[in-house]
Amino acid sequence: MTPGNSPLSGSTPSADAGTRADESALARLAWMGKLEASLVGSHKALLALDLAGIEQRTVEQIGLIREFAAMRRPREPEDEALDRALRTPTLEKELRRSGTRILDAVRVQAALLARAQSKLRVLANLLAGPSVDYGRLVLTNGGEPRARNAKKAWK
Repeated sequence: MTPGNSPLSGSTPSADAGTRADESALARLAWMGKLEASLVGSHKALLALDLAGIEQRTVEQIGLIREFAAMRRPREPEDEALDRALRTPTLEKELRRSGTRILDAVRVQAALLARAQSKLRVLANLLAGPSVDYGRLVLTNGGEPRARNAKKAWK
């Protein structure tokens, strides 16, 4: 950014900077839409206990995280301030709404994953049979996992 283009200098930013800010915001908005759709797909797969669907959506979300990391290239603080200043209010509102929807979807996903984990724990305990302690596994000092409050077996 040149000193004459600085948002603090009082000069009007160029049209190219405005277009670049809108393109950047629109790219983020498109990415957010993909992430939201992927999270909703994960919700459906988790509710149906569809392991292939869960795996597919997880791989998709990993790709989206990498795409986001590539979009967030290091920039000067002045450039980010200019981008924020040049965004239209409607675009800014849509970015906020999309962010809120994604946070809600992530909260739902966390709850569904916890629910699935407890179901899988019950299933694993049922399959293990009556000879197994059904408590949660914890690591001992030696690094051996064993059930909480269980006594170490004699060798």
